[in-house]
Amino acid sequence: MAEKEASTEKDLMECIQVPGRTGMRELPGGVKSLLPKDIQGDSMKSKLPMILIGAVVLVLVVFTVYLLTSDSSTQGTPGDEDITASPFDPTVERLGEDGEFVAVDEDPIAKLERYKKWAQYPPYSRPLYEWQEDLTNPFEFKLPPTGVISKPAEGCEMTKEGVPNCEKPAEFASEQCEMWAEQSISVGTGDFHVYLRCQDEQSNAVKVEDIEPRVYRKLHRKTYGTLPPVGFGDDGENGDEKANDGIYTFLVRPTGQDWGDMFLEANMTVNGNKHNQRAGWFSTPHTVAKFGTNINNSLDNGSLSVRVPITVNKAGYYQIDANLQEKEGKQRFVATSSWEGQLEKGNHTVELEFFGKVLKDRGIDGPYVVRDIRGRRNNSPVTPDMVERSMRTGEEISGTHTEPLWEYVDPAPNHETQAYRASEFSGQEWTSEEKNERIEFLEKMANE
Repeated sequence: MAEKEASTEKDLMECIQVPGRTGMRELPGGVKSLLPKDIQGDSMKSKLPMILIGAVVLVLVVFTVYLLTSDSSTQGTPGDEDITASPFDPTVERLGEDGEFVAVDEDPIAKLERYKKWAQYPPYSRPLYEWQEDLTNPFEFKLPPTGVISKPAEGCEMTKEGVPNCEKPAEFASEQCEMWAEQSISVGTGDFHVYLRCQDEQSNAVKVEDIEPRVYRKLHRKTYGTLPPVGFGDDGENGDEKANDGIYTFLVRPTGQDWGDMFLEANMTVNGNKHNQRAGWFSTPHTVAKFGTNINNSLDNGSLSVRVPITVNKAGYYQIDANLQEKEGKQRFVATSSWEGQLEKGNHTVELEFFGKVLKDRGIDGPYVVRDIRGRRNNSPVTPDMVERSMRTGEEISGTHTEPLWEYVDPAPNHETQAYRASEFSGQEWTSEEKNERIEFLEKMANE
């Protein structure tokens, strides 16, 4: 009889699982407590239907309470987050990171529903989640550690795809090394630091010897040498925070010519094995614009408006971005905001709008921290505003790309907002002529 009871309990648990974010999960506290201990013998068969009905009702009640009391900012599926977090229309083909066009589902009804879900919010303000590390840490770029080779590969030839094919693959030592820049960008010609650390299998720091560094930049597949590091070592000098901690610091001062993709590369010896390591960043040695510190915020038309002063030294097409994060508690990320447009030389105030419905739907109360306020000037000979004007007027545009594409602005300081409540923001969806036209087009496609 014990086996019968166990089997029945197992069947019941399989029937009343609750769907979660990443699959199926059992209710907190377990389900076995739903079965009375005194159910035995033939009475089990007669009572089982009522038990199942009661169990299902109880599960529904518990699940409803769970939904009502759970953190609304974490509800939804990962697929929904992918759609709502992206600033790009998910129904339009676009180039992926590999240079290939991203395929779009051709089902017209699915396209329409996907667009409606995406178009709740404007392209310039989207929800922000922890998994979006390229946005939550926009200035950090750190590659995984590289293994130290103890015996080089032999008999190698390059395939048609440009991949080496070796008769004997390389053999690796137990040590690994990593090199990283303090930020993914540098602005001006002041001190900039690059770090190196090697470790063994137990993550203990390993001494590095015979370090030979060089600094260079790349533009249009050409390499240009520049001044070597001012100093380097693990001696507590030249910006090295702590002597003999296993982290070697290189002090670099970019010159006025060092504009574009910069690299510090070093040959070294690690536990008797020759090794090479490289780190990169983007350098803008001149100041195209400078953010002010008198940032302020207010609740305007149901959205959070953040006004950022900026002094422009070089007129052009600028892109300004910022993140919104919960100041206290779990310090969750909330939303992004972007602004793009032409700025002439002089003083300006850029308004960043964190869209009301994004904040309301995330359900995270303030105060908030407006952080990672960053800007860059588009140095392309053909900028987005030129393309838009050409489409409107028919004017021909052309240009030759001879300089780096971007010029970066030093990030602005963080700004703290008032203690707004998420419920204060508007729940109205984004509206625009562009959105209406797109929905009308997709509806027509779906009805054909």
